[in-house]
Amino acid sequence: MQIYIEYGTGTKIKNLSTIRTEQCYAPVFFDGPVDLEKLAGYLTYIGPDGAAHASFDPQAWEDYQTEQRELEAREQAQKMLDDLSYKTVLDTATDEQALIMRPLYPVWQADQVYKKGAYLQYGGELYRVLQDHTSQTDWTPDKAVSLYVNVADPQDPYPPFKKPTGAHDAYSKGDGITFEEKHYRSKIDGNVHSPAEYPAGWEIVE
Repeated sequence: MQIYIEYGTGTKIKNLSTIRTEQCYAPVFFDGPVDLEKLAGYLTYIGPDGAAHASFDPQAWEDYQTEQRELEAREQAQKMLDDLSYKTVLDTATDEQALIMRPLYPVWQADQVYKKGAYLQYGGELYRVLQDHTSQTDWTPDKAVSLYVNVADPQDPYPPFKKPTGAHDAYSKGDGITFEEKHYRSKIDGNVHSPAEYPAGWEIVE
């Protein structure tokens, strides 16, 4: 059966057609039926009749499969390297660099584990996580100043102490305050007492 082919490298076949085309212009006689799914395993040769022939070569097909597996492995390795490099750049950026790359950071979501130092977006602004925590709907970055800081508009990490009125505005572990001209950080969650009222609940920050 004569078919027109496009040569690949050496005696390999890149493509074929039942009619002559601009790409498939070389006539070749195939020694038997053609398995299109294994086209890469066919090699051409010049037969006794002086015409070009093609036949399936099991070794050529095996070599092709090995080559494809290695190519796929390299592509996966390169993708992993690119992903890791991309993540490393985002994770190690300075605040100034992170602001420029703001659109690349994830948008804040509730019920997510956030690690200290991570950047995220909320309301079109970029925030940096101040302490490890699991996000909650009532701890949004624009309100939970002990958990997040607006990178473009940093807030005072030690605001003046304000007596909590209940659990809703109690200080969380890690919250900073200024009390009697000294900086403190809460050692417990649900802290409703001042450093004077409950010294064990606070630590002085030098």
